[in-house]
Amino acid sequence: MTSTNELIERIQKYDGVEKFLILNKNGNKLNSEIKEDDKQHKGGYGFSSNYSEIPRLVDKAVSVVRNIDPLNELSFLQISYSNYTYLIAPDGDLTCFTAINTNVKK
Repeated sequence: MTSTNELIERIQKYDGVEKFLILNKNGNKLNSEIKEDDKQHKGGYGFSSNYSEIPRLVDKAVSVVRNIDPLNELSFLQISYSNYTYLIAPDGDLTCFTAINTNVKK
């Protein structure tokens, strides 16, 4: 199992990462780079106060991958919307949800 500090260090290395959220399997927020006013921002970076829905989405995606190929495992789920790409990565008992601004130049 990866610690939250190790996940944060890995996340912060990438260009364009604006927000991240680390949840346990129950959807409880363990760590994040989200301020309360960010959630009120138009678009809200795709984050909401109902974090418990993210692990449910991951569970469904894992189930779909296993139905297609029982020997395969879900590494991450990528969703693109507007100027953001959202990466949802299950990692043992943790789930990392990251908002990446696709307009950032590398």
